[in-house]
Amino acid sequence: MAVTSARSIVNMKEKGHFEHDNARIDKYTLADELPAKLSEMELRPRVMTKPGYTLCRLSPDDKDAVIDFLRRFFFRDEPLNQTINLLETPESRCFELEDYAASTLRDGVSVAAVDDNAQFVGVVINGLVRRDEVDYTDKSEECPHPKFKRILKLLGHLDREARIWDKLPMECHKVMEVRIASTHSDWRGRGLMRVLCEESERIAREVGAGAMRMDTTSAFSAAAAERLKYKCVYGIYYEELPYAPHPPSPHVEARVYIKEL
Repeated sequence: MAVTSARSIVNMKEKGHFEHDNARIDKYTLADELPAKLSEMELRPRVMTKPGYTLCRLSPDDKDAVIDFLRRFFFRDEPLNQTINLLETPESRCFELEDYAASTLRDGVSVAAVDDNAQFVGVVINGLVRRDEVDYTDKSEECPHPKFKRILKLLGHLDREARIWDKLPMECHKVMEVRIASTHSDWRGRGLMRVLCEESERIAREVGAGAMRMDTTSAFSAAAAERLKYKCVYGIYYEELPYAPHPPSPHVEARVYIKEL
């Protein structure tokens, strides 16, 4: 794992997101003698500790660790990938997908959560795009992988049709894209993704981005964008695009969201 202390580290013990797990019980429903009964058995009430994690910025040196994490918790779970059976066996790899996922690590704006055992428990892969570098050509034609090519073609369609720069103030010249977001299955439902996305927004402001962008390809990611106060600027049902994967309900629509900073 290439996460080192030399990088920009934000030490954070998770606060607020686990407090319901740590609420102290001051009353007992089975009589007030419980502590005494436990004492007689030489047992003590269990004290739940808050899982800790550290946020860190990612770099190209982290590619192997990031890809390993995404292979375990994202590539196989993502509805588009599942629908077209992108990874046919547990050992299968799509190197085109892996290169796409890691391509913006060089921007230095992606972030991960690392637990107390130095293991990734969540990652958000971000990338920077600039107004003067807009290119709406179909990049999918260059992809040799026939299945992943369908996904790239869909993403290209979203980019061309959403035309986010027409919807943003002219003084906005840089946008941060949330390209991939994934958490460890044991950490889901604990608010970690919100923390990672909020840290991404902080980094976006730090590097001078005027807005965030999130393309959602599942009902889950769309719901996350809504919770984070992103605004939908374009959407299309998969059934309207013959070449696109057609995931089962509720994943029936792809959307583009933006959030001005």
